[in-house]
Amino acid sequence: MKKIIALTIFNFFSQRLIRLWRTFFICQIFLAINCLAQQPGWQVTPSQTTEELNSIFFYDYEVGFAVGDSGTVIKSIDSGKTWQVLQPPTTYDLNDLYMFHRDTILVVGDSGTMYFSDSGGVTWSGGSNYIPEDILSVSFSDGEGICGCVSQTILYCEYTGNSLTCMTVQTGLFGGGFYGAYMLSPQFGFVAGENSIFSPLLGRTTDSGLNWNFTAFYLNTNEGRATGVDFTDLNTGYVSASVWDGRGAISKTTDNGYNWETTFFTYPLRSIDFPISGASQVGYAVGSQGTILKTYDAGNGWVPQISGTTLKLNKVFFKDFDFGFAVGENGIILRTTTGGEPATNIENENQSLYSFELFQNFPNPFNPSTKIKFTVPQSPLLGGDGRGGLITLKVYDVLGNEIATLVNEEKPAGEYEVEFNASTINQHSSSGIYFYQLNAGSFIQTKKMVYLK
Repeated sequence: MKKIIALTIFNFFSQRLIRLWRTFFICQIFLAINCLAQQPGWQVTPSQTTEELNSIFFYDYEVGFAVGDSGTVIKSIDSGKTWQVLQPPTTYDLNDLYMFHRDTILVVGDSGTMYFSDSGGVTWSGGSNYIPEDILSVSFSDGEGICGCVSQTILYCEYTGNSLTCMTVQTGLFGGGFYGAYMLSPQFGFVAGENSIFSPLLGRTTDSGLNWNFTAFYLNTNEGRATGVDFTDLNTGYVSASVWDGRGAISKTTDNGYNWETTFFTYPLRSIDFPISGASQVGYAVGSQGTILKTYDAGNGWVPQISGTTLKLNKVFFKDFDFGFAVGENGIILRTTTGGEPATNIENENQSLYSFELFQNFPNPFNPSTKIKFTVPQSPLLGGDGRGGLITLKVYDVLGNEIATLVNEEKPAGEYEVEFNASTINQHSSSGIYFYQLNAGSFIQTKKMVYLK
């Protein structure tokens, strides 16, 4: 009888143990599947430098530059996946940059540093001590540009395609400076920073930067420094800020900068970017301790994103709603192609024989036409014998209505580019967001594009 009882107890605990192990393994499998199915929204990209990076700019979806301390200039020609350190034009810290074309770049920095290159950073012209003050920020629109400097100095600049000229339009004030600059159009521009009594200060121009008027304001009742500025139209604008008590802030105006409403955050913020003017719902801000914030409702609410770092982030730059970068301390570069949202599907950026890729359209926003590139690999999943297969590429409006079929045929393996012209779709030619979808067998991928008339 004792043997029977002992055997029964043994069998009972054996079955319990088997069920526990089975549950454990199932949980591990689901955990692994979840990890594989979801990637972080931001990925660290090796920059090949440990110098602090202060700004980044992409001219298109392939070529971009970043600049930083000790004259650091790095360049990418593959959408920011890899970076090359260029011969520095100076040893002074570089604070900001602007790209006029793929190979034409202006960098600005401390001690009046201003260098220009039309060779993709191979050779440079210009120098330091252009003005006595540090140049902190730069922005252009169709050749008309502005630079914000310490001591509240402002430069007016003009790029003609053949030459770059700059002149000082304001200087000699005590203290303060303009850490952010933004040209909304060739006529309308803004600078933001602080005045001599430590209040945030906004400057606005309506004649390309030749003349300015200013509004000082508080972050509610707090003093602080505006660190970045962006306007999505003449009335609606935003500044990122560092509050003197150690917090961060984002202030929003809806009356051209005369009145502001402020939201506070734990850590100082250093940059803000709303990538699409006139479509002012989506924006980003970055700052200390790896802070990344995103708004979906024109700055009324801000949602923190997982950056994966505690390093200070100095600049955020987005080419469209989804494709963007943040740079900062220790040479860190964060890259996203999903607007900082976790990716639900793994996209193999190093394309294999059995993968597809749908690229972001360029230009984006566009008017009236844009180009869409995609790749079809040699895949037995489609043709069964190594050929491509039936490929469809269609455009939809925000309601899901199909408005254009760009491709509907069998395609051999290769890289393709097609053009979409919104002006040919009369009944759907209003400004706004559209979607394009590549369908190849079991592969389906959709991306957003913005049409601005």
